[in-house]
Amino acid sequence: MNKPLDIFEAGFNRFNAFLAALVALSIGLIAVLIPLNLLMVKAQWGSIWWLNEGIEYTLYVGVFICAPWVLQQGSHVRVDVLTSALPAHLSERMEKILDGIGIALCLLLCFYGARATIIEFQDGTLPDKDLRIANWYMMAVFTFAFALLAIEFSLRLRRVKEILAKEDQVMSEAGF
Repeated sequence: MNKPLDIFEAGFNRFNAFLAALVALSIGLIAVLIPLNLLMVKAQWGSIWWLNEGIEYTLYVGVFICAPWVLQQGSHVRVDVLTSALPAHLSERMEKILDGIGIALCLLLCFYGARATIIEFQDGTLPDKDLRIANWYMMAVFTFAFALLAIEFSLRLRRVKEILAKEDQVMSEAGF
């Protein structure tokens, strides 16, 4: 139907899957490093001094960067009581309205994130931690994630019927 947009969406979905794989890999690495650090401490071989703060940063980045993939998979937290109770045409309309609100909110947060990123970069602000990563990097992750979310909400507008059909199938399998 719309070939360039289909190609863009396929590439965007692959990119999100790649980011999700990186986040999964980082969680696996955390699962290995925590016991390793405990072993090192108990054996008095030292410690991985940056591990706790590294995990904080990793979880922050992972949650934001993986959010578009979670939304694309339909695995986000959502209450479908209203859309499942409405007739199909109204449910589709409501889904489009909610996706439009999602786009607006994500663009607003992206805008404010970009402003905060620039301010943090200009100020050179560093956190009061042992592992000091400039605050602007974290704000850049926030901004980038909300830009990706806005794109995903836009792409969801194209797939409304497919999304609702998938949710109806899940609801019927769950017994609702």
